[in-house]
Amino acid sequence: MPSSPDGRRLRRAAERRLPSRPVGVFYCYVLSRSLAFTVPIYVVFYQSRGLSLAAFGLLEATYTVAVLGFEFPTGYLADRIGRRNGLAVANALGALGAVGYALAHSFPAFLAAVVVRAVGATFSSGASDAWLYEALADESAEAEFARVSGRARALGLAGQAGAALVGSRAYAVSHLLPWVLDAVALVAGVGLLVAAMPSERRRDNVENSEENENMSEGNTEMPESEGRDPDHLTVATAVAVTRTALARPGLRSFVAYTALFLGVVSAALLFVQPVSVEVLSVDPARLGSVYAGLTLVSAVAASQTGRVESVVGVSTWFRVVPVLAAGGLVAVLVEPWLALPLFFLLRALAATSRPLADGRINDEIGSLGRASVLSTISMLRSVAVAPLKLAAGALAVAALPTMLAALGAVLLVGGGLLALRGRPFSDARESISRSDANAD
Repeated sequence: MPSSPDGRRLRRAAERRLPSRPVGVFYCYVLSRSLAFTVPIYVVFYQSRGLSLAAFGLLEATYTVAVLGFEFPTGYLADRIGRRNGLAVANALGALGAVGYALAHSFPAFLAAVVVRAVGATFSSGASDAWLYEALADESAEAEFARVSGRARALGLAGQAGAALVGSRAYAVSHLLPWVLDAVALVAGVGLLVAAMPSERRRDNVENSEENENMSEGNTEMPESEGRDPDHLTVATAVAVTRTALARPGLRSFVAYTALFLGVVSAALLFVQPVSVEVLSVDPARLGSVYAGLTLVSAVAASQTGRVESVVGVSTWFRVVPVLAAGGLVAVLVEPWLALPLFFLLRALAATSRPLADGRINDEIGSLGRASVLSTISMLRSVAVAPLKLAAGALAVAALPTMLAALGAVLLVGGGLLALRGRPFSDARESISRSDANAD
């Protein structure tokens, strides 16, 4: 019996609202990496295995150094083996690291697990955005990158909040259970990627077959997939592609400007707990509610990324938001009670700013070597945030409000200099055209 016109309209409306298959898989992949059941207990777990807080700090520093060292090599490998495969490797290494944590009883064993997890994180950092952008490009929907990325981030944050609640209860049952849940979620992500999405190589083989059929019928155009073949990407090519992308003054200054902003925000948010307890006299028992609120605010803000991009615009956003954040940080020196609402504001701004920045960067780089370029940019962001965190930690010993104000001053002065000396807010197409003109 034929369906009614109303039924067909409802189905079409539902299809428009539901994400496409690749986007749906991306959402599920992000969720698999976000279900961090160990976040609320991992420091306590370290201590239960005999590690001191000093050893914990050394492990965190090792993680940062490992991320810096492996970002570009793993980005290149993700371009080489295919981004889907790179994401699967990221989850597999994350699961292996979780098992390593659960079995570790000494500092060297924890150190090895930290390095494994850091390498896994670098496989994901560039490849995930590159894979999403290419999937949207296949549907001629690149303009949707910021919106889709923001929604994925919101979904991940919501999952993170739920996993934190489950993880703390699981730890009460068994100290190993949160790590098992971490590993299960990550392995499920691997299975999803392998089962639900074809690899780039298989997809390109299908496209080449179709293109060869067209050529045999008289169409002699060069196959479009040739330039995307990962076999054509050598290390030298990956380095050259990355250098060419970052040689554009507009892109280079935008990366530096946003890295400074995100680095300052990241450094400030490290001190939510001590500022809340020592400066604002928040009961430590209420910190769980504070963190849940921060995560919820981040999720809501990230879900509105697409609307912010269409209504406000990327350039206007980054002209205004860092100044607003810097002003709030400096104001804490005068009115310390502003720190708590400021932390909520910073979490919201960061949740929206990262996908906006990544979307602008993706618009300026080509498909070949995309994960290599994005991994390098992620590495540069880590380079920016590391000294900020070290300096903030040193200043925090003296006075927490002074430390926050100092971070605000760094953002205000540094961001102003970068805005004046570079062209971080120039249009992407304008930047590319100017670069091509200079090359000619």
